[in-house]
Amino acid sequence: MPVLAEVEFPGVTALQYEEANHRAGFGPEHPPAGLLSHAAVITNEGLRLVNVWQSAQALEAFMEIMMPAAKESGFPEPSGPPRISELYNFVVP
Repeated sequence: MPVLAEVEFPGVTALQYEEANHRAGFGPEHPPAGLLSHAAVITNEGLRLVNVWQSAQALEAFMEIMMPAAKESGFPEPSGPPRISELYNFVVP
C-alpha cells in the first residue's frame, strides 16, 4: 500500500539538499526504487520533504542509503519523527 512520508530538517539549505542527493546517487534521472512522487520545499525554517512511496519497505530501504548521505552533508536531526500515513487514494494524472 502506498505511503506518504513528511519530514522537516531545520536550517538545511538547497545546497545541502543537492549535496545529499548527489552523495546518495539520486536525482531526477535516477530516482530511488519505489518512489512515486517527491517534493522538496525550502522554507524560512529549512527543508521540508513530502514523498509518496510504493510501500513502507521501499521507504525504509531508501532511508538506509539517504540518512548517512544527509549526515555527511551536514543535515541536523529532523524537527520530529517522519510523519508516515497510508494513502487511501493517490492519483497521478
